[in-house]
Amino acid sequence: MIIPLDRLLVYNKNKYVFTKAVMKAVDKVGNIDNYPETDLNWKVVPNVLKLALTEEIKFDYVEKDIE
Repeated sequence: MIIPLDRLLVYNKNKYVFTKAVMKAVDKVGNIDNYPETDLNWKVVPNVLKLALTEEIKFDYVEKDIE
């Protein structure tokens, strides 16, 4: 299976922020170092999700104050 479900189920941070970060990474898939360009069957979203769950790609979340 492409997505490591064990890591997804025990992910204890904000899943909305995680999902948003992964979708932004999908938009920038050309800049990901681990992108397997030679694999024609590579499904983008599950594999970027796997890279994020295994922390091969990382994101920072900075909370903004709303006044």
